[in-house]
Order: sequence, then C-alpha cells, then structure tokens
Amino acid sequence: MPIILKSLHERLAFRFGRQSALRSTCDTVEQLQAKIEQLKAQLKFNAAEYEKQITVLLRDARLELARRDLVDAFAAEPSPSATVH
Repeated sequence: MPIILKSLHERLAFRFGRQSALRSTCDTVEQLQAKIEQLKAQLKFNAAEYEKQITVLLRDARLELARRDLVDAFAAEPSPSATVH
C-alpha cells in the first residue's frame, strides 16, 4: 500500500528522513565492516602467537624426552666400578 503524502513539505520531509536513515545505516555497516577487519587481524595475530607457543612446547617436550632417554641409557649401562674390580 503506497503512502499518500498530501503536501510537498510532507514529501520532502519523508525523503529527507529516508535519506538520513540510509546514510545512518551505511555508516553503521561501514563501522561494522571495519570492526570485522580489525577482529580478523587480531585473530590472525593470535593464531600466529599460539603457533609459536605450540612450537616452543613441542621443542621442550622433545628435549625432555631426549633427556629421559639419555638418563635411561646411562642407567642401563653396567657400572664401571663393577668391571674394575
């Protein structure tokens, strides 16, 4: 159902209101798009930092396993004092 506006003043006011609403909506959309881009950049940064932390934790775990293997290897060797006597 079309809106019937009786006077020129009402038509102009309606157009102005509609244009203002469109501008406001457009501004809001632009702000939200900028916020989305900011959040994407933050997520990308966070992911890179987590990858670094994972790499360090894996390295530390491998070093700990290597240390344990070395300790186990020495423990399995016969005592040198037993072979001297």
